[in-house]
Amino acid sequence: MEETAWEKAASSDGTTPSERALASLARKAFLTLWSYPNVFTDEGRANGKGDGKELCDLLVVFGNDVLLFSDKDCAYQSNVNVTVAWPRWYRSAIDKSAKQLAGAEKFIQTFPKRVFLDKACQSPLPIELPDASVARYYLIAVTRGSHFPARQFFGGGSSGSVMLLNHLVGKAAHARMPFHVGFPLENRRFVHVLDEMTVDLLLEELDTVPDLVGYLEKKEEFMQQPGVIVSVPGEEDLLARYMSTMRDEEHAFPKTPKGVNFVALPEGDWEVYRASPQWKAKQSANEISYMWDALIEHQSGFIRSGKAITVPWLPALDGANHERIVRALAGQPRLARRSLSTDLHVAMHRSDPGRMFARIKMTGRPPNQAFVFLTIPRTEGEDYDTIYRHRRMHALMVYSHAVKYGMPTLKESIGVASEPFSEGLASQDFIHVDLSEVSDEELKGWREQADELDILRRNTEVKLSRHTEPEFPASFRFVESPPTYLGEGYIPMNRAARRKADKEARRERKKPR
Repeated sequence: MEETAWEKAASSDGTTPSERALASLARKAFLTLWSYPNVFTDEGRANGKGDGKELCDLLVVFGNDVLLFSDKDCAYQSNVNVTVAWPRWYRSAIDKSAKQLAGAEKFIQTFPKRVFLDKACQSPLPIELPDASVARYYLIAVTRGSHFPARQFFGGGSSGSVMLLNHLVGKAAHARMPFHVGFPLENRRFVHVLDEMTVDLLLEELDTVPDLVGYLEKKEEFMQQPGVIVSVPGEEDLLARYMSTMRDEEHAFPKTPKGVNFVALPEGDWEVYRASPQWKAKQSANEISYMWDALIEHQSGFIRSGKAITVPWLPALDGANHERIVRALAGQPRLARRSLSTDLHVAMHRSDPGRMFARIKMTGRPPNQAFVFLTIPRTEGEDYDTIYRHRRMHALMVYSHAVKYGMPTLKESIGVASEPFSEGLASQDFIHVDLSEVSDEELKGWREQADELDILRRNTEVKLSRHTEPEFPASFRFVESPPTYLGEGYIPMNRAARRKADKEARRERKKPR
């Protein structure tokens, strides 16, 4: 059978080695159903002839979140003085990328129906782009080529990532500060600038869409604090601070005290973070969570090929509607996937002949989302498609609706049903239920069906317990930022100047008093 356009897009690798590397990272982090390398617009085509114009090097569409990536690998002229080489490289890599991304954002907001998977513009984007009134756009420029020159420029064992300095705006300001990035666009539209090192570590550390989007959103807020100059030694150190700072059970950046107008994060946090026992314990605990990713990818293959089916008594769903169901699974961050995978694993390994088993996980405070994991063994002689699958899907529907009866705060439920693993071959059914507008009368009907199936018996079968799983076994303690990294003329210091200031401060502390 011939591949669908969606399947071809999933196997597209980009046209250059750097684009292929980015596409590979994106598929692992965002999964294939939401990642589209080298998408095109129909600009430049006349009367259906000619090639379309490339929109961006990678497009990620996930619900209301749209991530636009540009990838440029530009040679840095190390044999030329930095005052000449840096502005040249900046123009060809960062400035050009930022303008391309801004143009792509404007086009996609204005003409969401004119985005295609192929250069001939014959295969429209299979996922609907969000309405401009609710869409959240993130511009990400991957600019390769400056990493080793930056290491040489800063010296002292520098990582080589560009420093972040938010008072730089536009091309002229950047030309005067080698290997520093603030706002490349004059209108201060935020562009996340990464290099060959930081793009890898960022997408490896934050390898789900909700995790990455949470970081990008809070980074933009942190770097755009009104009246505050922010100096960061590199993206990796900013990420380390974010990962190791928790507020209201979410990752966050350190709070800036009132009256402070300059914030400088120290260098070296990333090395401390990655070498810590906390990080290693987190990685080990996360291993089971990739079972969740595998489940999503498995079902995504059926959606892309057009083979995902709907049970006969429900309206037929197209690919976009099937995508919404799987997106509910993929909308979980890595920590949540860890506990959800554990619950799924327990359910799939439970096998009582002739008996169904369900495990229900609720998230939110108060609970607003329920996950139902259901296993039902096959009965000997039972036709698989016409009887067993119908029986299983009916039970899953009842569970996924009736679960609200005892928990009125629930807004949605996501159900997954399968045979137990002990039966060898297995298929899965998925369901997503909007519980926000289920009437009391409807809920009563679902409760009656639950009684008929003898499930969700509150006094004998349902046991409620609360569990909050920590991401790290212990909190991090970084050295606090020094009071100032301001140089002559109150200009924020670069890495080399910071090290010199630290050395002088240590020398002063050792002097006899």
